[in-house]
Amino acid sequence: MELVALGYFGVVMLLLRGATSTQRRWIGGTFAVLVAIFIIGSLWIRYQTGFFHLSRLEWRNAGGSISLGKWAVPSYLMFALSLLLLILFRFIQKTMTSPSEARVWLFVFAFFFTLIYIAAVYIMLFFVAFFFFPFAP
Repeated sequence: MELVALGYFGVVMLLLRGATSTQRRWIGGTFAVLVAIFIIGSLWIRYQTGFFHLSRLEWRNAGGSISLGKWAVPSYLMFALSLLLLILFRFIQKTMTSPSEARVWLFVFAFFFTLIYIAAVYIMLFFVAFFFFPFAP
């Protein structure tokens, strides 16, 4: 889970390539704080639920997975929304420098990209919830 969060931060840094230094500092710093809070929170929940001294099966039976899922699922949704906002911010920033004839088509593309992204996040939410909650369908 922590490696996925670090990979997420790597994607954010790739998206910030070519941005101004002020944008990199503020946006990159905000995402770095979000990832750090997520990693610290997930490790703290694991520590509190006995992940490090119980076997994996004992930890799952004690409800540690559910406690961690209550932290991971909202974090996943928050990260997905903030990544979408960053992608749209960078895309609109690039669109504004394009010729005026192409802007309309680029905004239409951004709209359809948003719909596809939201559908993919919804589908992936099933898998994220399935990993943590034993009662997931």
